[in-house]
Amino acid sequence: MKSVLRSGLCAAAVLSATLGLGSILATSPANAEPALSELSLQMNVKIPMRDGAHLNATIFRPYGETKPLPVIFMFTPYPDDTSHPSASYFARRGFVYAYVDVRGRGDSDGEFVPFERDAQDGYDVTEWLAKQPWSNGKVAMFGGSYAGGDQWQVAGMHPPHLVAIAPVASVRLGVDFPMAHGMMGSYDEQWLTLTTGHPFHGSTFTNGGLWRDIYTRMYKQGKAFSTLDVEAGNPNPTFHTWVSHPDFDAYWRGLSPTREEIAKIDMPKLVITGARDGDQGGTLSFYKDVVADNGGQQPSNYFLVVGPWDHSGTRDPKPDVDGEHFGPASVLDVLRLHTEWYRWAMSGGPKPAFFEKNVTYYVTGPGAECWKFADSLAGATTHTQRLYFNAAGGADGLYRSGVLQADAKGAMGGAWISDPSDLSNADPKPAPAGDDLHGDGLVFHTAAFDTDTEIDGRIALDLALAIDGPDADIGYSLYLVTPDGKAHSLDDGGIRARYRKSFEHAELLKPGEVNQYRIDDGQWFATRAPKGSRLRLVLRSINDPGVEKNWNSPKLVADQTSADAHREQIRLIQTADHPSTLTIPLGDAGAACKVTASW
Repeated sequence: MKSVLRSGLCAAAVLSATLGLGSILATSPANAEPALSELSLQMNVKIPMRDGAHLNATIFRPYGETKPLPVIFMFTPYPDDTSHPSASYFARRGFVYAYVDVRGRGDSDGEFVPFERDAQDGYDVTEWLAKQPWSNGKVAMFGGSYAGGDQWQVAGMHPPHLVAIAPVASVRLGVDFPMAHGMMGSYDEQWLTLTTGHPFHGSTFTNGGLWRDIYTRMYKQGKAFSTLDVEAGNPNPTFHTWVSHPDFDAYWRGLSPTREEIAKIDMPKLVITGARDGDQGGTLSFYKDVVADNGGQQPSNYFLVVGPWDHSGTRDPKPDVDGEHFGPASVLDVLRLHTEWYRWAMSGGPKPAFFEKNVTYYVTGPGAECWKFADSLAGATTHTQRLYFNAAGGADGLYRSGVLQADAKGAMGGAWISDPSDLSNADPKPAPAGDDLHGDGLVFHTAAFDTDTEIDGRIALDLALAIDGPDADIGYSLYLVTPDGKAHSLDDGGIRARYRKSFEHAELLKPGEVNQYRIDDGQWFATRAPKGSRLRLVLRSINDPGVEKNWNSPKLVADQTSADAHREQIRLIQTADHPSTLTIPLGDAGAACKVTASW
């Protein structure tokens, strides 16, 4: 299931994205401002923490500058050499830039426990930077993924001299990593191996063959997910802490500011994510909290950009992602945008002209490939369409699909078998999207669109399901099938049945009982569906080496093995009392659309 695999602190993406910022410097638009200064470098700067520990920083400054300057810093578990391109960019343009290793990573003191001390340490780093002779007392933060999530943590502590944050592709622990929708991913141990101890284990982390072997071996041998760290040769206490907290409980809540704390972060925010960003869920959960505590309105100092990119593309935009090609406007000069925004937020400069409104989002597809603008994320969706599942024809395969129709008349439910002992996905065969179900799922199509149609927002699934077992993992995948027959992935996600009511408390199923499942926290995307296109939606059980395997047992999922396997039937119900529907968010295809990345 891509959304679970895709979610999280993709360090390979972080590394490649940060290194890739150099390409932006080489290919910036002709109207981008030139570098303004030579550089000065100071390494191995030790920043004291309140408990006596010291964190390591590498500091870039404009050479020869004598007046105090605003300071930008990145707080990260990744090695400092990955940040040199962005550090050089900002320092050449009138900022001091500090790259700071979090506690226990790089040359910083202590032991690394993800996010555990970042809020307090980040407060101390901010105040130390503000008091240096080369600082004018105004400090902002920069960075993505892990270094995006910890910006919210630090800001929640309200350091007096922190005046702005710019979190990109922000992780939020317990929301999109190391678990999402109640499910953990095999990638969790891979990332923990990368960040074990002070060194950077980049070669081990990026050895795809090694990790594929480990995941597949665990899957085929039916081993408990809780033993993955041992199987990977890197027993890790953090991994065991994570798997011992399957509910979104006080442990996870303690690693992120609360909604009330987020509401008090009254400073300018530049937030960037992508339609294919695995950490979009974390990014938009912060957004949701901010808006909820502002009377449902997006604050005027909150700027949100949603590009067509994947996780790494949020920092190094590319026109080609996962087999899709986007227009030239998608290749945004993100460092220039940051620079102009920092000047506005920290020095009273003009607001970047790129921000015609507070939300800027990219629309893919023929006739679009351009940027649109809205006052809030909800404002991009002008209306919705509700469709009913109809499996009257069987819906058990790509060429025997069911229908998504505008009313419930004649609509019937369907069924599939969830067999966790079926290990076909250990050796997947190439197949068209939706044609690899092994009897474990249902496929539905809409009627063809009779005009070019814009889909902007998050879909909502309301599924009435009756499962004759105690638990199951339910997944979905949404595609746009264009007139040429190509299936374009738009969204995928799912839910663990025991968390159908709340991610905070598990509740096992009563076999055969009908329950309602609401899934409305998938990927936010914007695309233009050309006339003649159709939507394809695939429902299936999640059964993949990359995801914590649920053997459909009442036991803690992380401790289940093949001995706990329970084959069960999953029935999709379609009645007046228990409707099953898909709601599509539609946008205004005629709204103004900017077809250039320049401004």
